[in-house]
Amino acid sequence: MMNHEIELKLRLNHRELPLLEKVLAASQFISEPTLKLLNRYFDTPDMSLSQGGAALRIRQQGIIDARGEITDERIIQTLKTRGSSATGLHQRMEWDWPLTQVELEPNLILASEAKKQLSPTLDLTAIAPLFTTDFQRQVWLYEQDETLIELVLDQGQVATNEHSIELLELELELKRGEAEVLFQLAQHIADQCPVLMSDISKAERGYGLLALSGEYKQIKKDWAGKVPSLDAQRDVMSCFKTFFGYQLASIQRRIEYSLWDGQQEQGAHARWQLELLGNLLGLFTHIACRPEAQLLQRKLEQAAQAPLELGLIWGQLSIACGHWLFGLANDSEKRAMTIEEKQLMSVHVEQLLKGYKA
Repeated sequence: MMNHEIELKLRLNHRELPLLEKVLAASQFISEPTLKLLNRYFDTPDMSLSQGGAALRIRQQGIIDARGEITDERIIQTLKTRGSSATGLHQRMEWDWPLTQVELEPNLILASEAKKQLSPTLDLTAIAPLFTTDFQRQVWLYEQDETLIELVLDQGQVATNEHSIELLELELELKRGEAEVLFQLAQHIADQCPVLMSDISKAERGYGLLALSGEYKQIKKDWAGKVPSLDAQRDVMSCFKTFFGYQLASIQRRIEYSLWDGQQEQGAHARWQLELLGNLLGLFTHIACRPEAQLLQRKLEQAAQAPLELGLIWGQLSIACGHWLFGLANDSEKRAMTIEEKQLMSVHVEQLLKGYKA
């Protein structure tokens, strides 16, 4: 079965759990049975799947009953192919195949439309297990008119043979209806519980752990998103969306690295990027005068004064920025950049490049 997956991912700390559980205990959220999930991720020795933006796993899933025992166990092989992942909103194609045992079946991929999404040179016979994600999943449903959203809170760990890290994240997946409601719900949660929109998948965290091993030195642990090139012939809106999306993703990831990975130097870089994001919001006059842009400028100013810890402002800011960027995806306005705007953008890109090289 093939699905089009649209979801938001939020990261939080254990100390925020009581606040989150209080929000989700409200009557509009319907609690579902808690699940136990063990995922094994696979790739080739040269990381062909990862390099192509795909992820292949086998999931063992069961329901935890009132006695703490696992029932209704299922085994599912899943392939997720390259999609788009911008500032926490993930959109990609996903194929699921039920299995009768925990053993990879490449022929299921070869016999499906999923094959067209993979490199023709990919050697499926060379695929082997690399890491696992092992966690409990609490599930809630949220319904608003014709929109249905599934909320899942995952707690557990990501592990290789040598290393492991804790896993704690909340995902909001659109099951049907309007993606707009996804952001509204995320903002409702962020107004009451400190969270941060996250661009980092469980698979990426696993590959990051592999990079700590001498056997997989070729894997890059951290996001290596390069500064977009400036095309002076592009229209204002297209240029703005490209750089706004890049800078927001860079800020969110650097805050994550600082708060959870112990990379304190990334905190200073995140603050510098915040300043540059504010500069970008004011660079194009007809964008800067929009109420949404002015609201974000005020939130950026608040964040600049806030300590770099998981407080309400960081989640509110990241979700508000992501929400606006999502809305701009349908803005097809074509307005050429003025000579002055081209010059200002050129200087802006030079500043970004200096920070990227640093």
